Amino acid sequence: MEDTTLPLLFHNLPDHSPTISDVTTREKYRSILKSLSELCIQPTLFETLVIRITTKLELISSSSTDELPAETSEEDYRECEIAFAFDLLHCLSSVIDTKIKEKHVDVAKHFDRIIPRLYTLVIGAASGREGALFQDTRLLAIVGRISETMMWELSVE
Repeated sequence: MEDTTLPLLFHNLPDHSPTISDVTTREKYRSILKSLSELCIQPTLFETLVIRITTKLELISSSSTDELPAETSEEDYRECEIAFAFDLLHCLSSVIDTKIKEKHVDVAKHFDRIIPRLYTLVIGAASGREGALFQDTRLLAIVGRISETMMWELSVE
């Protein structure tokens, strides 16, 4: 499964959000994320999920609006990118929550991989260009929820 199913699922995730009128593609990527959230609970698969989702978030947060489809306004494009980023973060959050409920001990191990990458996106948006993706409060809220959940899993040491 790890060698066939996961690469196929990740390959079919878009690099950018579909346009507001592309409902079929949006439903497809949400279905893929749902499958990934159910499959990637095992430690080795979770590691792959973390890498792929954080990389995808970095890619969409660095994209520019210069390549907008003709029928899409800048505001619609931004909302689609926010929705896509939110869905990616929600997938990651749901896997983390499931792993904690099932008492997996590897969640804290990934703190150093997840939180610095997410905070880099948030801090970059706060100090960077106007209209950056991670300036949106919905994304900030889910990043905060992920970091709080993971913080509780850290040991005292």
